[in-house]
Amino acid sequence: MGIKLKHISLPRILALLALLLVLSNVIVAQAQEEVKKIEKADAVREEIQRYMGYEPLLPRYLTLPYDATSNSNVFGPYVDIGYLFMALIPILFLFGLKKKPWIGILCMILLSILLYVSIGSGKIFFNNNFIHTNEFIKQSADGSEILFPSKIITPIYKSIGQSYTGIDSFLNKFSGNADGLTYPILFLLFGFMIFLIRQRTHEQNNTKKIFILFVAFFTFMWMLLTAGIIWYGYPMIALSILLILSSISSTNESEDKLFDNRFKKLIGLGSVAVFIGLSMVYRLSNYGFSRNIDMAKKIIDIGELKYQSGRQTKRDVLEGFFPGGFNDAMATINSEDESLIYRVGTVLPFFVKKNDRRVFSDDQLQNFERLRGHFKDKNTLIEVLKSGGYKYIFVDLLTFTVDKTPEKTLENKYKEFMRVLYQNPKVKLLATNRRVNTSQDPQKPKPEYRVFGAPLPGHFGHYAIFELL
Repeated sequence: MGIKLKHISLPRILALLALLLVLSNVIVAQAQEEVKKIEKADAVREEIQRYMGYEPLLPRYLTLPYDATSNSNVFGPYVDIGYLFMALIPILFLFGLKKKPWIGILCMILLSILLYVSIGSGKIFFNNNFIHTNEFIKQSADGSEILFPSKIITPIYKSIGQSYTGIDSFLNKFSGNADGLTYPILFLLFGFMIFLIRQRTHEQNNTKKIFILFVAFFTFMWMLLTAGIIWYGYPMIALSILLILSSISSTNESEDKLFDNRFKKLIGLGSVAVFIGLSMVYRLSNYGFSRNIDMAKKIIDIGELKYQSGRQTKRDVLEGFFPGGFNDAMATINSEDESLIYRVGTVLPFFVKKNDRRVFSDDQLQNFERLRGHFKDKNTLIEVLKSGGYKYIFVDLLTFTVDKTPEKTLENKYKEFMRVLYQNPKVKLLATNRRVNTSQDPQKPKPEYRVFGAPLPGHFGHYAIFELL
C-alpha cells in the first residue's frame, strides 16, 4: 500500500513550517546560551568549524554549497567533490519555466542571491591561494588578467566584493555566532524546497517521490548539522547522481520541455562522464600531495613504483619521503613497545608498533594548553609528560597552517608548544626533514637538519621527532 503524497497540500506544508519554526526558536535559544563558549578557543572551533567557515551565522550556512564545491575553506583531495552539482543546479531549476514561470523566476532569484552572498563573504582562488573577497578587491591582479576569462570574471568579483562590504558590516553586528533569524530562514527555505518538489513531481510515481524527498531531507540535515564536512554527505552525492541519471533516462510526454530528450541525455551523461574522468585523474595524480615539482608532474608515485618493482628497499623509499634520520629514529622507537608518544599532527604514528596503545593525539593542542596553564616552567612540564610515561614527541611542523580561526588560536598554541621544546635540556631532536643554515658566513651556507632557526628556501620541512631525556 503506497503513500499518497498527492494529499500533501499547501496548508499541511504551512503547518509543518510552523512546527519547524518553533523548533528553530528552541535551537536559537540554545545557541545564544552557548555563544560565549563558542567564542572561546577550543578544539571543536579550530578543527570542525574550519570546514564551515567563520563568517556570521547566516552567510556561514548559506555559503555551504559554494564552499563545499570550491573547497574555499579547507582545500585538498579529501574534500574535493568536483564541479558537477554546482553546475547542474541552475539548469535543473530552468525546467518547467514555461508551465509555472513565477516558480522558475523565484528560484533563479534565490540562486542569484545565494551566489552573491557566497562570493561576497567567501574566498577566491588568486595567485595559487584562497583569499577573502574583501582582500581580493584591494589587490591588483598582477599578471593574471592576461587570460581572457580573468578579464571577464575579475571585474564581476570586484564589484560584488565592493557592494557586499556594507552587508558584511551589518551581519557582523547583527549576527555573529548566534542570532534569531538564521534558523527560521533555513527552515523556510527547506519548506519552499519541499513545496517546489511537490509542484514538480505530480506525474512521478510514489517511489520516486519518496526517493526525491529523502535526498532533499538528507541534504538539508547535512547543511544543518555537519558543519560542511563533506564525507558526512557521501550518501547525498551518490543518491544525487542516481537521481540525475534516473531523470535523464525517464520520459514523460505530458511534461513541457525546453530541450529535446536526446539533447538532455547527452548533456547529463556527458557531464557525469567528464566529472568521473577528471576525478580519477585527480586521485591518481601526485599534484597537491608533494612539494617536489618534478614529482607533481607525474601521475604515478615513482618511489612506490620502484619499491613494488624491487628496485628500492623499504628503507630507501622511507628515506625519500622522510629524509633527515627518520629510519634510525623509528628503529630506536620500535626497539621496545612500552614507552608512550605524544603526537601533534603528522602521519608518523603509522610506522610505530602498537600505535593504538602508545600514541596520544593532541592535534589541536588542547591538552597541552591545559598543562601549560598549570606548569609555567617548561622543564617541569616535560617532567610531567615523562612521569606519565611519555618518551617521544611527534610534531607536524605545518600544524599552524591548519588554523583558519580569525584569532589564530591554534597557531598561538603551536608557537607556545615549540617554545617549550626550544633549547630545552630535557629534549633531544632525533629526526627532522627541515634544513637550517647554521653558517655565520652568508657567502658559505652550511645546511643542517634542525628545527629551530631560519629554514632554507624549499626546506621548511613537515615533521620532527623528539626524545624526552
